[in-house]
Amino acid sequence: MILLFKRIFTTLLCFMQIFMLSHGMKGGDYVTKANVNFLIQPHKTMQTVGGFGTSACWWAQDVGEGESAEEITRLLYSKEGLGLNIYRYNIGGGEKENPSSRISGNRATESFYYYDAETGQYAYDFSRDAAAQKTLRLALSYGCVDTVVLFANSPHYSMTVSGQATGGTEAYTSNLPPENYEAYADYFITITRHFTEEGVPVKYISPINEPQWSWGGEWVGQEGCHYEPDEVIALLKVFAQKLAGSGLDVKLMAPESGEPSDQTIDWFDRLSADEDIAAVLGSLAYHSYWSDDNIPLKYDFGKKLAEKDYAYPVDMTEWCELPLAHDCSDFDAAMRMARVINQDLTLSGANSWSAWVGVNTYGLDENGNRRSDGLISANGDGTDHEISMRYYALAHFSKFIPAGSVRVTAKTDLFDASLEEKDNYYLTGVDHSAYNTPDGKIVLVVINSGVERNFSILCAGRITGTLWQSTADSQMSEKKLCSLYSIPLPENSISTVVLS
Repeated sequence: MILLFKRIFTTLLCFMQIFMLSHGMKGGDYVTKANVNFLIQPHKTMQTVGGFGTSACWWAQDVGEGESAEEITRLLYSKEGLGLNIYRYNIGGGEKENPSSRISGNRATESFYYYDAETGQYAYDFSRDAAAQKTLRLALSYGCVDTVVLFANSPHYSMTVSGQATGGTEAYTSNLPPENYEAYADYFITITRHFTEEGVPVKYISPINEPQWSWGGEWVGQEGCHYEPDEVIALLKVFAQKLAGSGLDVKLMAPESGEPSDQTIDWFDRLSADEDIAAVLGSLAYHSYWSDDNIPLKYDFGKKLAEKDYAYPVDMTEWCELPLAHDCSDFDAAMRMARVINQDLTLSGANSWSAWVGVNTYGLDENGNRRSDGLISANGDGTDHEISMRYYALAHFSKFIPAGSVRVTAKTDLFDASLEEKDNYYLTGVDHSAYNTPDGKIVLVVINSGVERNFSILCAGRITGTLWQSTADSQMSEKKLCSLYSIPLPENSISTVVLS
């Protein structure tokens, strides 16, 4: 009887705040300062979440050789760490052994495809890229990774016009001649077959990366290849035909557009409409660069995706902070990343979300602070490494929202009736999203970019939960909730509540 009374009392309090308080005060001052109440409606479902991940480009070939390889991969890919289930393995273009390469360091990759001086022919050697393969094996050993994406920034340098995997000699010009489309597809499928025969759970191959960018000309910083829209379709059509005849249980991921835009939508339309490509297409992929906190852009992009209702998941496969404005210890970097993740999932409706790199080397600014865009900041082989604050932003999603979870409606009473929905979204200073998990739990993530306040949750049949909270002073602190009413929400904080 006491438990029943408590349930009824809590429910009534939440109802009163959610359905009465919002009618009492309106305007920007109210919505940015008031307490916030969430009404979770688990029966109102949106997209299925395919999980969270990061790429091993280009740190894996360094970290895999160091004594910290196991510790670093555990931080990213184990249940005790981030529990990432998506691993993006870079099929390098071979610039490490290219005598005319214009790049150096770990961005100059080692390829399985190499020039054999004895025979005068190119051949395959799958003992190469050993450190990166070791890193992949370690990640798989923790049991969380179920999706491996083999992706390439460029074809092998021997197939290109310039003889380099860093783009053409002229900006915005494709570096892969049409007569080498089949050779590139055969090369990629040969490598894919090796990995699948070794038991690696390759789900997608992705031979194109950010085709709209220049990738070439006078300045180069990494491997890359520009493609015009017609070239994207022509190349992927060859890949589709080769993949269909390969016998591999692997799908095509494309086109890894560099930004959410109308051009990206056009690519998605053309890929979906091509009969050959559509037959093996498994994912429509884009990157979320240059759009941080651009609510109208992401709202409109997501609205167009919803109207198209493609037969394929739409995956956000790369993001990092550009330009890099925060050092690794600055919690504002975590706040920014958490907002981006949430906006990509809610406004754009992405089915999965992957950070650009799990680990990156750091540079020191004038104050001696580390600057790195990785989830983990490290020296070359990872022996000196530290967890960056943005790591915790991803943790609030990846540790609690497993693949197969479904996003559900979570209404809030913070609403300014004078604004359109896409404008009101950011005015509140509170980003949020909720999910049904495959094991019957309900997860609510709340990012409070505003002042200190309280929040309450109303969800039928749920009166208790567990709270994980991160601020600049404390990350991933855990607390059992005896009530879902008036939960402290610190200024500049990320919170995850699991209702079980």
